[in-house]
Amino acid sequence: MPTDTSDQQITEPIGADSADNPVAFANAFSDVEPRLVRLYTNEADRTARMLTLLENNISGLAAEDRLDAWNGSAHVSLHRRSLFASPRMTAIQNLTLSSTALQSITSLVAAMPTAGTFDFRGVIYYSSSTTADIKFAFLLPAGATILWNGPGVVTGGTGTGDTTATTAAASDATISYAGNGVGTVLACQIEGTYVAGGTAGNLQFRAAQNTSDATQSVIHIHSHLDIWRTL
Repeated sequence: MPTDTSDQQITEPIGADSADNPVAFANAFSDVEPRLVRLYTNEADRTARMLTLLENNISGLAAEDRLDAWNGSAHVSLHRRSLFASPRMTAIQNLTLSSTALQSITSLVAAMPTAGTFDFRGVIYYSSSTTADIKFAFLLPAGATILWNGPGVVTGGTGTGDTTATTAAASDATISYAGNGVGTVLACQIEGTYVAGGTAGNLQFRAAQNTSDATQSVIHIHSHLDIWRTL
């Protein structure tokens, strides 16, 4: 009776009569299936079913909404729709008044796996008073490492020429930036590299006032991060 291939569930006629399963037809399946854009429900489904892996095999994940390519040792990201993650803000988030304690920006978070190297970049739109300024950080899962920077107006600076090239290399390590007044929106371009350390968890963007001040600091709509797997 007919059976389905274990990967893409393509019907393959197999019966007692060998004429039902000519060698050429069987070979066609082995040739065609590895060359498909192979579609899966999620990563677990792909792991269970994609048993044959060839370099440059492309696979799609419905739950994660991305396409990956096999590089010989890992599934790495294609770009845009295939980004590993692309968190974006569709509404502002006000930071706590008069507080320098870092708080999570709820929309700017990505679930990261136990292994892999990921590059990321994005733009953070913010406003803060010249007294409060602002600081940014990333909270990491256990064992993960990071190196990131974000050229922007340095605290105490008066214009776009007064920039910082400071880097941060630890969970919740901060880089501080100047505010230009409540309601005046500035931009900071973030980029860096994240390396998973054996524990799955969230890569979480965080922010707070750099100096306690009873005015409103804000992370604005359209702030975003794009994350893709490189190794």
